[in-house]
Amino acid sequence: MQFIPLNIQTLYADLVQQVEAASADEATAVTVVVKGIRYTRLQRWIGKKRVVEHLGRADDPEVIARAARAAGEMAHRTERRKLVSMLARVIPAPARPLGDVLEAVAHAGLFRRGAVLVGTGAYQTYAPMIGAVLPAATVMTQDADLATADLALDSDSGDIAMIDILRCADHSFSAVMGLDPTTLPSRFRSRSGFLVDLLTPVLRRTDPNPMPLDRLKAGAVPLQQLGWLLEGAVDTVALHGAGVPVRVPAPARFAVHKLLLAQKRDAGQTAKRRKDLLQAKALIEALSEVDPSSLDDALADARGRGEAGWAGPINRSLRELEAPGAGSG
Repeated sequence: MQFIPLNIQTLYADLVQQVEAASADEATAVTVVVKGIRYTRLQRWIGKKRVVEHLGRADDPEVIARAARAAGEMAHRTERRKLVSMLARVIPAPARPLGDVLEAVAHAGLFRRGAVLVGTGAYQTYAPMIGAVLPAATVMTQDADLATADLALDSDSGDIAMIDILRCADHSFSAVMGLDPTTLPSRFRSRSGFLVDLLTPVLRRTDPNPMPLDRLKAGAVPLQQLGWLLEGAVDTVALHGAGVPVRVPAPARFAVHKLLLAQKRDAGQTAKRRKDLLQAKALIEALSEVDPSSLDDALADARGRGEAGWAGPINRSLRELEAPGAGSG
């Protein structure tokens, strides 16, 4: 296990603080003339889409002040981009398609409204969090899984279609329709093949599949044990652009959930099963060194929920890996 030098971890912590303090006014102020009158607008890039906000007449004191704030914020953003580039030389960063999707989702406010990045996309954010370099073979992904624990995405005051959010990242995204064309789509795919899936925990046996997220004009596939994974989700920053604020499962819960998931894979998912186990092993080895109590707590909590669906699968995966904690607990 290769641990990240303390000075790099400190730089990452600084980046997280800077992203948390960033203003929505990070944009370029541009003056345009319409019928002889000068107006100011703010321009910002979200993924691959330019977003324009019209402020008003350029001689309005409030507009002048807002433009000045924007210039200051853009200077901070430039410095953060340099910091992200520096960190990405040491810590693997998400590939451009994933980074653009995360930026679009964050800008739309979905992480603030309850969304959690899961799957390999989340795994990619753990290296600086736990202070260890994760194996390169376990961080490659061509998809993004977004989950919500309580469907809070459906209770916001504004409507914004998921497809429109994703098209900020890549205009070629389209919905992948299921067998029933009347249901809302839960999967979206770009022309390059990048996939985005929306997930939600199972609440009751009668849950429809997909569960509707009407304000997103999308659905979410209900999954067993996902609710447990999402408990205690944490905020972090993805190393893309000027740093993207995202929400991910706690690393220890992610590792234990991968142990569970590996035992659910069928014979046609050998590669995914192996990836689950490798990700779990990498995190378990790192956490055993830097935060063993969080790993012990996650294992104990999961095992305490039952033998057949929880402790049994966890112990089988651990025995396969010959990893710490393989006992019955």
